[in-house]
Amino acid sequence: MSMGSKNAASARRIETAAQSRRVQLLDQAARELNSKGISMTSLTAVADKLGFSRASLYYYVEDREDLMFQVYLRSSEIMARQLGEAAQSGDSALKVVGNFISRTLDPDEPELAALSEIGLLDQAARETVLGIFEAVVARLASLLEAGARAGNIRSCDFPIVARTIISIIHSIPLNSPLATALHVSRNDIIAAAKDILTAGWAADRSRPVDPPPIDFSPLLAQPGGLFDRGAQFDAKREKILAAASQLFNRRGVDTTSLDDIAAAVGATKRTLYHYIGDKQTIVSACYARTDRIFSFIREQATAQGGSAIDTLVAVLRANAISHQRDDIEPLRSSTGYDSLSDEEKVLASERGRNLVQAYRALCHEAHNERSMRDVNRDCLLLFMRGAGSWLAKGLVRGDDQRKAQIAAEIADLLRLGLKPI
Repeated sequence: MSMGSKNAASARRIETAAQSRRVQLLDQAARELNSKGISMTSLTAVADKLGFSRASLYYYVEDREDLMFQVYLRSSEIMARQLGEAAQSGDSALKVVGNFISRTLDPDEPELAALSEIGLLDQAARETVLGIFEAVVARLASLLEAGARAGNIRSCDFPIVARTIISIIHSIPLNSPLATALHVSRNDIIAAAKDILTAGWAADRSRPVDPPPIDFSPLLAQPGGLFDRGAQFDAKREKILAAASQLFNRRGVDTTSLDDIAAAVGATKRTLYHYIGDKQTIVSACYARTDRIFSFIREQATAQGGSAIDTLVAVLRANAISHQRDDIEPLRSSTGYDSLSDEEKVLASERGRNLVQAYRALCHEAHNERSMRDVNRDCLLLFMRGAGSWLAKGLVRGDDQRKAQIAAEIADLLRLGLKPI
C-alpha cells in the first residue's frame, strides 16, 4: 500500500472514530434532555459519563444550546428514517404504523429526544428541526390517508392523529419514571401501543360516545367590580400563572426568566413578587394550579352522571382542550420538577400518584361495566398522559370548534384505534 493510501485509510479511521464518539455523545445527551431538560443537563456530567474530557467535548458541540440543536436534529432524522424504513415494507398502513412504533420504541435503538424545549432554539435552528419533524408528520398523515382509501384505516383527521401517534412515541422516555412505578417494560409498552392504536380500548367501537363538554369558566378568576380587590387580585394572579405555565412548557423552567413572564403579561418583576413571589414560588404555584385544573375536570366529568366510558372520554377531551387554551393551559407533566425543593417534590409526586390512581380507578370501572375491553390498562395510562402532550408545544392552534375537534380526535384514537369500524 502506498504512503498516500495509508494516510487516506488512517484519515478514514479517525473520521469514523470521531463520528462514533459524536453519536455516543448525542445518544447520552438525548437521555439527559428527556429526563432533566436542557437547564438541568450539565455538559460536564454528560462528558464524565462518556469518559470525555471537557476539551474533547467542545470538539463536538459549541455549548448546551448547540448540543440541544444537534440532539433534536438527530432525533428527528432518526424518526424520519425509521418511518421511511417501515413504509418501504409495502405492508398495509396499520402494519406500517405498528412497525414504526416497534422501531422508534425499540430499547436497543437510540432514545429519541422529545422536542420539549424547541422554543429555546434560535429561529434558524428551530426551523431546521421543525422542517424535518413536520415532514415526518406529513408523511405519516399521508400514509394514514392512503390506508383509509384502501379501506384498512378508519376515517379521521389524519394530521392530528399523526401528531398524536408521534406524541405518544415521544412521551414514553419522558414518562419512564411512571412506567417503572407501574411495572411495565418497554416490550409491554410496544405491544400495548400496537394493540390499542389498532383496535382502541372500547369494547364496542360502534357505540357513539359524545359527553357534554366541560365548562371551564369556574376555573377562571373574574376581575369583579371596581372595589372588589380580592377578585381583582385573584384574576391577576391567575393570568400570571397561566402565562408562566405556557412559557415553562415551551422553554423550560430555568431558561424562562421573571422578565420573560412579566413581559408576557405586560407587568414588572415587582408585580410578580406582589401577586405570587419569586420564581421558585411561581413554579410551585403552577404545579398546584395544574393539580387544581385536572381535579376540577375529573369532578365535573363525574358530576355529569354518565357511564364510566362517558366520564373517561369527557376527561380526555377536556384535558386536551385545557392545553389548547392560553387562559387555562396547565403545566406539562414533569416540567420543572428537578427545580422544585425537596418538600415540593414530595408534594408533586403525591399529586401525581393521586392522579394516576384516579385514572386507574376510572379505567377499572369502565372495564367492570364492560365498556372497556381487556387491554393493558397501566400502559393505557401512559398513552393517555402522552397523547395530548404535543399540544403544550403550541404547534397547532384554532378557534373553539377546532379545539374541540382536536380533543375529540385525540380521545378517539385511544378509544377506537385506527382500524375501520
